[in-house]
Amino acid sequence: MNQKGEAILFFVLVLVVISGLFTLCGLELQRSFSLLQKRTNLFVCVKETKGEIHRYLKFMGKTNWALKNTSSAQVIAAFIPGFQGAALSAEKVKKAIKHLQTGALLNYHVQLQRLKIKGCPLDPRMLQSPFSLKAMKYQRDLSERTILRNSSWTYLYSSGPYLLTLKINAEKFDSMSPQIYYEAREKVERLSFPSYFH
Repeated sequence: MNQKGEAILFFVLVLVVISGLFTLCGLELQRSFSLLQKRTNLFVCVKETKGEIHRYLKFMGKTNWALKNTSSAQVIAAFIPGFQGAALSAEKVKKAIKHLQTGALLNYHVQLQRLKIKGCPLDPRMLQSPFSLKAMKYQRDLSERTILRNSSWTYLYSSGPYLLTLKINAEKFDSMSPQIYYEAREKVERLSFPSYFH
């Protein structure tokens, strides 16, 4: 009778240990799944925001190219007799292009807000434009092109222990066929966001 009780007790202890191990395995799987989900969401977020930035920079590069060439044509037309009317038309074209650029800025902000509402862990600096602004208006050079704050910069995306960096090089963005280069890197750590825009 005593041996039978000890065997039952031993069997119950084995069941408790096995149940504990299954519970620990389940918790570990749940934690791993949660981390994988965070990492996947982070990659999707970077992909979507990169797409928005790319569309915005390409549009701005093409319109800057158009502004520069329209300004050059306007200057030439102003000095050729009989072409002064073309210079006035060029001014209207430039004004329309600048309105389109303002619309692109608003659309860029709307799309980023949409991603933020969706739960994208955006770098707060993304909510600023990569272009120099003053009171939500672009600062412009002599040919009325918008001015980039920097020719290259890095955005940080952080979720859980994962950190993704997206480096952007836009030195050659200002042309009819803008060339913008991206480099993404992943780290498993947590960093604070350094200041980027002065």
